[in-house]
Amino acid sequence: MARFEDYRSDSEVKDIMEKLVERFDRVFDGCIDVDAIRFITTQKKKVSGGPLKLRTVGYPAQVFVGTCYIVEMFEEAWSKLDQKRKNLAVFHLMCAFPNGAFDPQSKYYGRRVKPQIVMYDYELAVSGGVTNWHENDSASDPMDVPPEEVATVVDEDPLPSSKQPVTAESIEMVA
Repeated sequence: MARFEDYRSDSEVKDIMEKLVERFDRVFDGCIDVDAIRFITTQKKKVSGGPLKLRTVGYPAQVFVGTCYIVEMFEEAWSKLDQKRKNLAVFHLMCAFPNGAFDPQSKYYGRRVKPQIVMYDYELAVSGGVTNWHENDSASDPMDVPPEEVATVVDEDPLPSSKQPVTAESIEMVA
């Protein structure tokens, strides 16, 4: 079990997230309130997944935390990433927030969405068309990709307001 000293507050991920929300405003369309998220860094913990984890906070803990989301950064895994991969990892995490995630009146308040095709389209656009950006050095940095390129993806395949999973009915079948 981790000790309380193994955690600290950090703003590095928050700073990246703020820049990405500003840069890709058409993708996130005001659905992410960065100031309503708590950011922590976990030290001395090895992880098998990625360097970031989005955690939801339910009631009654939500009352004490003051938010329904915590972004946890694992220091050891994060420190191995270059700035480009850090930006891509934060963008990937941001795609898990549904529209209405920060609106207490929304049925999507405090929820996460499972990965969808549209979300992967956005990631593909910001990574310069590289699917395995975790390992591939030829991936682009989202801060270097012109927002218009990602806006084109948004225009072609707009994200549903509810970010519902893709169903057979929502896909045109090509014969």
